[in-house]
Amino acid sequence: MIRFGPSGIPLSCKGRTLEDGIEDVHKLGLSAFEVQFLRPKVRTRPVEEEEVGLKAKEVPEKFIIGVNRGRDYREIFVEDLDKELQHGDMIHSIIGGVADDFYKFSKLERLSKELDVHLSLHTPYYMKFTERDTDPVEKSKRCFRYGAVMADILGAEPVVTHLGFKDKGKDKDDIEQCVVENLRDLRDWMVENCENDIKIGVETQAGEDIYGNLDETLEICRQVSGTVPVINFAHVKVEDKYPLEEEEDFVDIFEMCSNFVHDSYHVNFSGVEERRRNECRMTPIKRGDLHFEDLVGYLIDTEENINIISTSPLKEHDAMYMKVIFERIYTREIGKELRRD
Repeated sequence: MIRFGPSGIPLSCKGRTLEDGIEDVHKLGLSAFEVQFLRPKVRTRPVEEEEVGLKAKEVPEKFIIGVNRGRDYREIFVEDLDKELQHGDMIHSIIGGVADDFYKFSKLERLSKELDVHLSLHTPYYMKFTERDTDPVEKSKRCFRYGAVMADILGAEPVVTHLGFKDKGKDKDDIEQCVVENLRDLRDWMVENCENDIKIGVETQAGEDIYGNLDETLEICRQVSGTVPVINFAHVKVEDKYPLEEEEDFVDIFEMCSNFVHDSYHVNFSGVEERRRNECRMTPIKRGDLHFEDLVGYLIDTEENINIISTSPLKEHDAMYMKVIFERIYTREIGKELRRD
């Protein structure tokens, strides 16, 4: 099945809650939705009287990520959620954005299945897994875990992440090994703490200072089980190594990823304008150098499940545009076959 949907709550959505977003995606005739968990903010407060004796995860209407005794805020772990709250505890919770709807996530998981809207989740754009045991790495791991907890309750899959910037002068093999170790650590944590089998989606990136081009992404997926490549075709286009100018170019990319994908492909599509080498700007599909029509032939012929997320500035409008183009060409091909018969 080929699904189309936006990255984030639709621009045309009157309400800005996650529930509104899921319902609007369905009303627009779309069937995929990438939840954006991009700017997590942590609020710390003392436990309230009525919360004493509850487990942290039982506190209603809050996404609690950790509990500390007194004012020691240095360690904030999701694992603390089974702890019974006591007087003097400090609660750390995520506020803002989709986290405000956390108390409704179980309901939203049922809603998305009833409406046949496939959910995935994107972690913050600034993530760094290219080092060992640094503050940015530990912060990135925490953010990823928070996203994994949310995805687990929502029934969203995969949890998509970037890998981060390269440090100048650092050996490429060492960077690769750092990424492998960090993702294995996150995968093991998810296996232990998540009820669902959630894959880590490694999104392809572009840029000389950024780790995670297509070849690097596939190498990481080869070394780390539980990871899948998320093909951002705009970023692949900018690499120049893969021109994406005709159907066969897209076929080659899917074949390269086929060893790592078992249930469904998760891809991003938008227009793209190259400013200078390995630097680009995402644009509406009609304005960019990447043409969706060149991908449609493969989509018509394949038996794979593919979720196509619009990362265009026009979000749901370009998701619907891709769906219309796909259906138009598909209908035309069916008509040709019927006339031949």
